[in-house]
Amino acid sequence: MTFKYSLIKSIILLLSILASFITANFSYAHAGPLNKLAVSACENKNKSNACSYEGAHNDLYIGTCQYMANDLMCVRNQPIQKIQTKKAKPEAGQNHVHEVINN
Repeated sequence: MTFKYSLIKSIILLLSILASFITANFSYAHAGPLNKLAVSACENKNKSNACSYEGAHNDLYIGTCQYMANDLMCVRNQPIQKIQTKKAKPEAGQNHVHEVINN
């Protein structure tokens, strides 16, 4: 019985350690560069203040200011809304650039 008990205990310990390594890697999902538009939407605001900004594809992002990587940025908490504009459509093959902030 002692061998069986220590084997079960060792397996449980091993599974616990593996689970902690697996979940630790998921924490890097939001570790990328911050969106410059989302950060600028929260300039001169406090945490939990309402915010919004227009994305690169005429999308309106609405949310609240939250801390991400020590910076205050607008975090969406509403569905993305399309903005109807009368801007000319870009020519075929024309590229655009998304601005990001590296920490």
